[in-house]
Amino acid sequence: MRDAIASPLDHFRSVATGDQRERIEVMQRVRGAYFRHPKHEEVAEHVDELLEHLLEHTDARVECGSEEASGIAVIGESGAGKSTMLRRIFLEHPAFPRYGVIGSRCPLVTVKPEGACTLDRFAIDTLRKLGMPVQAVPRQEQRLAHMVRGQLRLMGVKVLHIDEAHHITQPANSIQIKKILNTFKCLMIDDEWPIGLILSGIPELRQVLEGERQVARRLAFVPLAGLTIASDARKVGKIVQQLSGLAKLGISAVHADALAPRIIHAGGYQLGCAIERVHEAIRVRLKRNLRRLSTDTPSPDPLILDDFATAYARKTGVEAEDNPFLAHDWEATDPFRVLNGPQPIEDEDDRPSKRSAKKRKG
Repeated sequence: MRDAIASPLDHFRSVATGDQRERIEVMQRVRGAYFRHPKHEEVAEHVDELLEHLLEHTDARVECGSEEASGIAVIGESGAGKSTMLRRIFLEHPAFPRYGVIGSRCPLVTVKPEGACTLDRFAIDTLRKLGMPVQAVPRQEQRLAHMVRGQLRLMGVKVLHIDEAHHITQPANSIQIKKILNTFKCLMIDDEWPIGLILSGIPELRQVLEGERQVARRLAFVPLAGLTIASDARKVGKIVQQLSGLAKLGISAVHADALAPRIIHAGGYQLGCAIERVHEAIRVRLKRNLRRLSTDTPSPDPLILDDFATAYARKTGVEAEDNPFLAHDWEATDPFRVLNGPQPIEDEDDRPSKRSAKKRKG
């Protein structure tokens, strides 16, 4: 009988080939690089103000920090880099030691609601992240909300980050949405243990939050704009060069700048997605170089257009005419399309990202 596998990741490492381990090491360096979003400093400043608000009080007879808390709503399209930026801010902030480490009692916890976020789903996901077994959770919504507040206090959490918070807009039942927003408000105004709230999500989240004035007035809204070719191509070109350098793949500034507009378009005009396109191309080039070395064929190290085209095709399954790295009229390709063939009919209101991307070409 085979020995039980204690850790699946340790097992995967043990069976990886030498080439795979080498590629993993390179990609860890590449994927670990962080490029500060233009809104990084602004969001970090809002986080500082949120903490200051938790410490302030207007009555000397009241214990410091026992008044209402405030919140932040970071709004951007999918792939804008919201989660990556916030995670970096949290990791670098001295107020959040050992952020992300389970059981560390860090005063900030991130919860990512799973699926359509009803109140009980949100409560269960939050309690699980706070270390409470799901089996011990009752189904009464009012009790769940109280349990969340109690468990936050028990674990010493004073700031709650809800990632992918737009999931609260997905249930068709508007009553559920109102219940969740009321829970958010109650967390911030709790007279014994007020919680600072940080929400991050896509633009539809802002519409929902603004519809609930008692919540909206307690939040600072930070919109993340998408990329434009006119303003951001040079920046993306430099990112290509830096990531290629980390992977020990040469690429000239001229070549990188020429690729940048296509990368921006292929990434749906969002910084996070554009960087992912570069990561994918680097992985393709690393595999190609290793194959050439194994056959004693000279290995052309530089990252080239074909690496991006191959990576994009593998990711989306589209044919050459829909591949922005191959099509002559690449600006006419749809960066949100996957696979070729008949596409499902969609209401125009369901595709805000595609419309907004076309506006960003200038």
